[in-house]
Amino acid sequence: MLTVTTPAESHRLTTLATVKAELNLTGSSGDDSYLAELIDRASDMVSRHCNHSFARETVLETFRLAVPEWVLSLARWPLANILSVTENGNTLTADDYEAENEMGFLHRLADDRRTLWATGKIEVSYRAGYALPGQPGRTLPPDAEAAVVALVKDFWFARGRDLAVKAETVEGLGRTDYWRGGDSSMPPEVVGLLTPYRNIPVG
Repeated sequence: MLTVTTPAESHRLTTLATVKAELNLTGSSGDDSYLAELIDRASDMVSRHCNHSFARETVLETFRLAVPEWVLSLARWPLANILSVTENGNTLTADDYEAENEMGFLHRLADDRRTLWATGKIEVSYRAGYALPGQPGRTLPPDAEAAVVALVKDFWFARGRDLAVKAETVEGLGRTDYWRGGDSSMPPEVVGLLTPYRNIPVG
């Protein structure tokens, strides 16, 4: 079970300035609010596709172990820092565990050696996720932002187009195929950019 205790201020995986530069748009216009909506939509699609929240947040995750485990796989990554760990009501010190920040793995230590986590209730409070574009010390991988920008461009150029049309053939002019949209049919190049960041459910 995971509870967000300090939510992120924003979940946008790119900035309005970046999108406007990509679209060769300059100055402020009535399109800015529309583009902001597209950024929100694309960022949400990417997060749902990856089953992963990219924005840095503080969370409390609870494990109830029926059998001892060698490693706890935290739901959020990369880890920024572990705030506290309790094992069956006992608060552990930093010498009692070891984290693999990029993967979100947490190991139990005893005498500086990895050992099993005990059965029962384990609570981990931690900060995880990326500093997003436009935030100090941005850490979001460029590929994740590029995927969002690509989706926003697709949405932008699809304005006024009948998205139910899968393809058009004009005699003498050739054939035009359109991406219809939706999570399950994101462009292959976007899916490829996001492959390293997908959380695959186990079991």
